[in-house]
Amino acid sequence: MALSAEIKDLLYIAGLVAAVSGSHFMTRAKIMVLEERMKGYGRTTDRIFDTLERIEKKLDDKADK
Repeated sequence: MALSAEIKDLLYIAGLVAAVSGSHFMTRAKIMVLEERMKGYGRTTDRIFDTLERIEKKLDDKADK
C-alpha cells in the first residue's frame, strides 16, 4: 500500500510540474503577443509622425512662396 501512495505522490508532483511549466509557457506566449502589438503601435506612431513631418514641410514650402 505504501508503494501506491508513493506513486500517487510522484504523479501529483509530475502534475504540478506540468501545470506550472504549462502556465509559464502560456504567460510567455501572451507576453510575446503583447510585445508584437507594441511593435505595431510603434510603427503606427512612426508613420503618423512621418506624415506630420511631410505636412509640415509642405506647409513651410507654401509659406516660403
